[in-house]
Amino acid sequence: MMPVKDFQNGISVENISSKLNEGNLFDFYYIPQERDTLSIRFNAENRTEYKYLSLIFRDGTWQQGQNYLFTSIEKNIAKGEVKVIYQEENEFLKHCENLKIQNGIEIPESVKVRCANLKNDFRDPIYLAIKNFKEYKVFYHPDFIKSVTDQYFNEFPESEDLSRFQSLLDEAQTKFSLKEKKFVSEKTDFSFINQCLEKSDNNVQYLFVAIHIKGEEYMIINGRFYTKPIFSKGKRKTYFISKTKKINYEIFKLSKDY
Repeated sequence: MMPVKDFQNGISVENISSKLNEGNLFDFYYIPQERDTLSIRFNAENRTEYKYLSLIFRDGTWQQGQNYLFTSIEKNIAKGEVKVIYQEENEFLKHCENLKIQNGIEIPESVKVRCANLKNDFRDPIYLAIKNFKEYKVFYHPDFIKSVTDQYFNEFPESEDLSRFQSLLDEAQTKFSLKEKKFVSEKTDFSFINQCLEKSDNNVQYLFVAIHIKGEEYMIINGRFYTKPIFSKGKRKTYFISKTKKINYEIFKLSKDY
């Protein structure tokens, strides 16, 4: 992976090098030496968001660059954090924290830092979707549909009418709780689907949980597609139990950027 120039959150090669060349920003005693390098990693714990930038001290100034990997001897001097500090409490970040506490939603760090300073009337679709969040939507993995349908017929082998089961799966799409990791409703009994989910080897990985952004666009907020934009036109795929018995489920497509 190649280093980037800008994290799009106030941390960039230009900003950091400018500050470093104005004076020492480190919270420990340090005098830079020729060809010292500074590597800053963004969200190193999340592979999908990971990126980094690199600065090198050359000819008395910090600038973009790094030493050649195979012709250099590496020695770690120190490590720490670069923090974006807000002068006052940030309402958007507070809202994101509430979503995490109340709904179990982990808003991607890259989204938080990009949207944190946007004004309330800003028309960024992701910012508005998070700010006005009401519910998320679940897209089922084909293996989950197969598993839950097969278990349904094992438990109710004489069942001929699948309309009730189909309605249950459709309604459950907007009734999943990331916090509780199960389908929750005060009016509808989802115990059967929850039992099937518990029996699944990958459990919640069988479900793609998404926030609606605009139109046909959603953003996945769990699992291996975390942070990825997807599109759904409401198109449905069919799982056939027999020629006369079938279950339909909504599908999506990943953005072409991924």
